[in-house]
Amino acid sequence: MARQYLSIDVGGTAVKSARIDHSGNIIVRRRAVTPRDQAAFLHLLTTIIDRQPGVAAICVSVPGIVNPHTGAVKVTGALAFLGQFPLAAYLRQYAGLPVYVGNDANCATLAELWLGNLTGVANGAVITLGTSVGGGLVINGQLVHGPHFRAGELSAIVNNYDHAAPHQATVGASTSAVKMIATVATACDLPDPTDGRWAFEVINRRQAPAWSIFTAFCRRVAVLMVNVQAVVDLERILIGGGISAQPILISEVRRQFRLLQEGDRRLMDDIAMPMIMAARFGNDANLLGALYGLLLKIEEEDR
Repeated sequence: MARQYLSIDVGGTAVKSARIDHSGNIIVRRRAVTPRDQAAFLHLLTTIIDRQPGVAAICVSVPGIVNPHTGAVKVTGALAFLGQFPLAAYLRQYAGLPVYVGNDANCATLAELWLGNLTGVANGAVITLGTSVGGGLVINGQLVHGPHFRAGELSAIVNNYDHAAPHQATVGASTSAVKMIATVATACDLPDPTDGRWAFEVINRRQAPAWSIFTAFCRRVAVLMVNVQAVVDLERILIGGGISAQPILISEVRRQFRLLQEGDRRLMDDIAMPMIMAARFGNDANLLGALYGLLLKIEEEDR
């Protein structure tokens, strides 16, 4: 039987896990609610491991700052209870198996680099749109971590220099897909402010005021891409996150990018528009990317 691996994707609301083979085929998958304290969280991880005997190794995707060499994590937000924690060492000691831990946006990028829409692309990126904005950069065919393991932290880019509150001046504050959907729901009296399907029904009909809220959001995404292009000049930028399944999002971001260029000759002359596409792997991206990170680590250690 081919080798199989346990991949775990830790999110703010759910912890997903899957048994995956060496080629990226998902054999079985599970889902659990993310606990709200460290003891319960670690107990959930060990329970997931116990339910998948016989795997060759374990890989984990987590939000936050991750040292991919040691697997130590620094987590904030919904998982702040973890703080700074040697997650890979903890799981390695428990399971007696090789363990890889990676940042969630980096894992999503690795999935696209391995089997998705960045395969064969030397210089590209994934921008994930959700509660905040995540990112992963590929330069010369390699995922960029940076010396402080913070490369791709696109949510921290300041896009409003005059805002009095620094946090509110960032991409993460202004370009939340979750907030956009909630704003559309409130403005259009939709029954559930968290259900993107309702929001995109009115967006696809170009119903007011949903359309203007949506196009303003897409313009902010396009501005972010212009800023990224000004620094690294990429061939292709993928949009990830659940919202990326909506074709109208991709087409509108492309349109807004062109409008920005047409509105300023400098942007037309100095900035090249990349190929803008949806990421391939939706909700499975972090599971697959964590596995690819593990396989790359094993390959590097065997050299």
